[in-house]
Amino acid sequence: MLLKRIKIIVLSIFFLSYLPIYGAQSKLLKEKNAYCNRWADRFLSIKDGPNYKKNKISAKKIPMYVEICKENYKELRNYYKKPGESYE
Repeated sequence: MLLKRIKIIVLSIFFLSYLPIYGAQSKLLKEKNAYCNRWADRFLSIKDGPNYKKNKISAKKIPMYVEICKENYKELRNYYKKPGESYE
């Protein structure tokens, strides 16, 4: 009985230790997704014009550009960073 309680306590501590890490990763993932959606929108509005969403062909390009941004997120953030900021 004591051994079973010890196992439960050890497993609980093990799994609970990952919660803060998951929360931080989730926040970074949301920030990355929001940034890349805005970046793709700006890029396509410059490339294809401000009414690109009305054009079906241009509107279908959004997911492709969001993926390009996600693949190159660090480089894009460093390229557009303000003086004194760093994204590692």
